[in-house]
Amino acid sequence: MRVLRLAQLEFRRFRGPLSRLVPWVLALVPLLYGSLYLWSNWDPYGLLHRVPVAIVNEDKPVEVQGRTVDGGARLVRAVRESGNFDWHTSDAATAHDKLRTGDYFFTVTVPRGFSADLASSLSRKPRRATVHLELNDANGFIIGKAADQARLELQNQLSAAAQEVELRQVFGQGKELKDGLDKSADSAKELAGQSGNPAATGPGLQKLSQQLAQLSSAVPQAPEGQAAKEQARLLASPVDVTSANLHPAHLYGRGMTPFFFSIALWVFGLVGYLVLRPYNPRAVDEGRPATATLAGWLPTALLGVLGGLVLYAVVQLGLDLDAESPWLLVALVCLAALSFVALAQFFRTLLGSTGDLILLVLLMLQLTSCGGLYPVETTPAFFRALHPVMPMTYLVDGLRVTISGGQGSTLGLSFGVLAAYGAAALLATGLVLARGRRWSMSRLKPEIQF
Repeated sequence: MRVLRLAQLEFRRFRGPLSRLVPWVLALVPLLYGSLYLWSNWDPYGLLHRVPVAIVNEDKPVEVQGRTVDGGARLVRAVRESGNFDWHTSDAATAHDKLRTGDYFFTVTVPRGFSADLASSLSRKPRRATVHLELNDANGFIIGKAADQARLELQNQLSAAAQEVELRQVFGQGKELKDGLDKSADSAKELAGQSGNPAATGPGLQKLSQQLAQLSSAVPQAPEGQAAKEQARLLASPVDVTSANLHPAHLYGRGMTPFFFSIALWVFGLVGYLVLRPYNPRAVDEGRPATATLAGWLPTALLGVLGGLVLYAVVQLGLDLDAESPWLLVALVCLAALSFVALAQFFRTLLGSTGDLILLVLLMLQLTSCGGLYPVETTPAFFRALHPVMPMTYLVDGLRVTISGGQGSTLGLSFGVLAAYGAAALLATGLVLARGRRWSMSRLKPEIQF
């Protein structure tokens, strides 16, 4: 019975209007974490049609046996109708720039000689047509890997479109051959019907011979030997997909480092004020809220910076992170630690222990909206709306640039936004402490004590 009474007393410690909700909110933590994370990642591959990519058509049509082969245009239409990505037609310069800035997640370029190479597959010296896939891991590692692993599917789609070009354009959609065969069959029947009339046999044979000659001119002459084997191979797979990466991450762990570093730094801010006080009560009582704010922030912030540096050192030495810009990475990690601790201090100062729950909920929301795993375009609208206002978004983006390379403007935005969040949090904490100088029963006897 004593155990039950003590357990009941533990719940009675939550006396305030908000703090009474704490046990119930704690019970919902698994639901919040599990459901939000599952919701945001339920079907990312099924939503790839939202991911913007570009196709650049530099192909020049060619004339083959009096017909125009425009493989590039047909290929563009085929991939856009496939619906597997959000395809945009673009010129080469714009596509490259938008790939660098993250507006496109990869680009496909159809080269100038694409149609000529397709047409050559029916000649004695066939050539394989080629398209070029370009990625950028600085925009996200997982989508790059998804695109890279989808190369086979993409190649199949391109090959199918190319085969359609060959059949429909080089052979005139098969109509001419069909019409010719039908005419020849009619002539053969006519000849057979007139076989008893010697006068009709000569003109009938001449007519049939002329039609067969026309048909033979419409059918490309088949090469022999090794050339025939090469032609068969190219007809089966007429398109090759080459690829390059502007800023490759190379390894899964290296690509995921921005996401996991961000989680680690946010969790430190949450845990830090479970041990250290968010502000100095004596400084508040003396009418110095700014001093109390900085005095409460500085120890935890310094420990956060130290923890971030230790994390980077261990990953570098133990796993060979080998970042493109290690000093900028260190600076960004330090700034993020300072900023995240300031945010944790604000919520802890404003709401007490309830602030820890808010920080935990914010962690869940940021995990699902920062685009650390899949592009934010593959998440529901709720998370896409949160994406630009969450601080972890900018840390993930900035760390990608420092590790794999990328746009300096992206890194500059990351530094600016994180610094702004940190400064705003410190200012808000000072205002909360300035308003809370007066003694109250809640300060003399806190609702929840650890």
